[in-house]
Amino acid sequence: MSQRFASRRGQSALRLVIFLSGFTFLVYEVSWNRLLSLYLGTTVAASTIVLASFMAGFGTGALCWGRVANRRARPDILLAILLGGVGLFSALNYALITRMLPSLYSSLPGLGLSSELTELLVFGTAIGLLFVSAFLMGGIFPIVIKLAVQSDHSISVSLGRLYALETLGSSLGGLATGFVFLGILGQKVTLGLAITMNLMLAIWLFLARITSPVEQPAASESNSNTARQKTTPEKMQRGPSSALPMDREAALVGTFACGFAMFSLQVLWLRIFRIYLTNTSYTFALVTSLVILGLFVGSIVFKRWVYDVDDYIRSMLRVILFMGLSSALGLLLLIYLPETLMLPFQTMLSDPLTRILLLPLIASLLIVVPPAVFSGYAFPLACRLYTSGNKDISKDVGSVLMVNTVGCVFGPAVTAFILIPMLGATMSVVLVIALLAGAALYILHRSAPRRLSRPARSVLYIAITGLVVLMVCNPDIRILPPSFSQFNREVLFYQESVEGTLSVGQDRGGSGSRHTYVNNSAVIGSTYDAVKVVKMVGHYPFLLGAKIEKVLVIGFGIGVTTSAIASHPEVESIECVELVAGLKDAAPYYRDLNRDVVEDPRLEMISGDGRHYLQTKPGSYDLISCDPTHPVLGSGSLYTKEFFALCREHLNPGGVVSQYLPLHKLRTEDFLGIISTFHSVFPNSTVWLGHTHAVLLGSREPILIDFQLWNARAAEIGQDPHFYAESHHLAATLVMDGPTIERLGASSRINSDDHSYTEFFAPASLDEDNLAKNLRFLMDNRTEISAVFRNFDDPETMARFVRGNQLMTESLLFQMGNDQQRGLRALQEACRVNPENQEYPFLIQLYY
Repeated sequence: MSQRFASRRGQSALRLVIFLSGFTFLVYEVSWNRLLSLYLGTTVAASTIVLASFMAGFGTGALCWGRVANRRARPDILLAILLGGVGLFSALNYALITRMLPSLYSSLPGLGLSSELTELLVFGTAIGLLFVSAFLMGGIFPIVIKLAVQSDHSISVSLGRLYALETLGSSLGGLATGFVFLGILGQKVTLGLAITMNLMLAIWLFLARITSPVEQPAASESNSNTARQKTTPEKMQRGPSSALPMDREAALVGTFACGFAMFSLQVLWLRIFRIYLTNTSYTFALVTSLVILGLFVGSIVFKRWVYDVDDYIRSMLRVILFMGLSSALGLLLLIYLPETLMLPFQTMLSDPLTRILLLPLIASLLIVVPPAVFSGYAFPLACRLYTSGNKDISKDVGSVLMVNTVGCVFGPAVTAFILIPMLGATMSVVLVIALLAGAALYILHRSAPRRLSRPARSVLYIAITGLVVLMVCNPDIRILPPSFSQFNREVLFYQESVEGTLSVGQDRGGSGSRHTYVNNSAVIGSTYDAVKVVKMVGHYPFLLGAKIEKVLVIGFGIGVTTSAIASHPEVESIECVELVAGLKDAAPYYRDLNRDVVEDPRLEMISGDGRHYLQTKPGSYDLISCDPTHPVLGSGSLYTKEFFALCREHLNPGGVVSQYLPLHKLRTEDFLGIISTFHSVFPNSTVWLGHTHAVLLGSREPILIDFQLWNARAAEIGQDPHFYAESHHLAATLVMDGPTIERLGASSRINSDDHSYTEFFAPASLDEDNLAKNLRFLMDNRTEISAVFRNFDDPETMARFVRGNQLMTESLLFQMGNDQQRGLRALQEACRVNPENQEYPFLIQLYY
């Protein structure tokens, strides 16, 4: 076999290796981020720490392994070892994360360690596990560059081509993981797929024995670029000593600035997108992957245009400036996104799938991708600017990658913990743009004072001054959910925090209805049935007759569920965990619903992730009440078997778990699956219907209710204009008991952390008729009231209330089918059959 043919085969092999490596790296990153969120919490702080530790390991590995490869005679063997190590350590990581982290939370407090120190040690362990695998990953790109570069003249093309392949693989890996693998294969199998790919690549490299390619004449390096080498740049002909000190400084400053800015902007874009877009795992997997796709486009542009570059430092200046300019234009578009993109096309966006996928796709292409393209161009440019030639290529690329990664580590950390709390999201973007301009100015003065004309330098000074003035003035720029613009709502309260943007708005005009959002998720619906069901979540455990003194509430919202619980005098303490602590400050706007519960001395507000709080606290409770957002909107981990089991572990004997259960945005098989998942942990479980929402109640002991006790407890609730507390009326909301759930859900899939079909939902889940289907399913499979209740004083009265509830539900189904006339007749029939029920005349007045 000729050396030329061997070189071509080796080049093809290296391209495959770098593409598949990039693919698996994003599979790991997305999977580990989700996996660790289950143990460290789904907070921005936790995810930022995970990302920073991953990138720190990646950069350190690039620096160290790049230098090692520079001294090795057979870098291909080192490449195989690293790929095999990535696979083996990733397998070990999964076992340690899923087994060791939970055991640390349970064992360390027993050794006398405080909860803070326990948390610190667990986070440190997680960071160490990620760091080792990422450290091995970081060496892949510098080694592949070492193997791929044939001569000093092929450095630029090889850098552009291989970085393009890595970023393309990463983009596809992120999309595949978020849209396909985690939903279809599950967490464990997805990681197993990436591990298998790494190990197979390692074995293949060992057997193939890809040696360093033989240096070829410059004329044969790339036929496709021959025509573009008519005037080969002087810079590319300087040879091994081409990198001057000023070149290297410009390269490092440029790559750090672009890495810092790109990852800071990614955090900020996603942070602002959460206010505008539907918050699902799919939406933000798409946005994140498009960022990497922008890096791919930028590297392709570098590979195509590199022969036209006659001054690398001037090119770096232009890239940084254009990155800042595109970010500024993106910010302007983002501020006015509802008026420019969402509201004009709201008819098209009425389709849920279009709203979840098409809108973020268009917004990302216009706002996120352009800065990413410039960042993707800047990295191979910085490598070419820094390197001295083929001899030290792996060491030089590793050094540049390390500095770039340092920027990628500090960017999101500084943004999440400093910039957003101090400046807010929009002003943080302005500051990042100012930092880019500052980096360009530094390069201009340090290494190339005459590379830009005097007018251009003046424009740069003016731009930086204007950005600084804008930050000092700090204008009140609020990013609000689209409904505020659509309905011209008055802003009553606005607060930005690390975890989300909180806004309270009020409709102008006669109704004066108030609406509270965390990002783009409504904290509480303004309809009668939405308020009713969250009050059911709070009141029903007490109606069962349980002795409830110590309570944990997961999700404060605007305090309706918590106030229902606090209305029962036997409660001694309420620990309420809320991800967005600012909701406590918004609660006074809903005094009529929450009765100023934030002033109750028994209430302790705790900022954080509720599931993580349960994992870290050894205490137990008489009631655990959970009222999260919809599982497809970011609360999927609060509807899994593992979460329900965690609640059971922290439940006192005789205690109760109450959980909000939505009927919308769930296929009937998924809806029944959640109920069956709850029942698999709490065989003594029941389902109660609050109009178009439901409540799950579970206990370790059988749920058999003495109606006389139920009646006495209901009378203690008293008058409430938002909650009709007549005992027969409340009892009639029972729709399923344990045996009914077991019979219907015998073949249902269990919703688990590993395989969550609520988080990674099917498109059919968004069908608008799912609510009616699930409501009909409950009606068709309704259990007898006597299966749970005993000791009725008047069974005939109870039968009338049950029949009235059935007719009321039929009325709701007619309304959903736009048959208002039959809906009214069904409610009127409910009034006739069950004249004692005062809710039905109210509903007639409300709906008709």
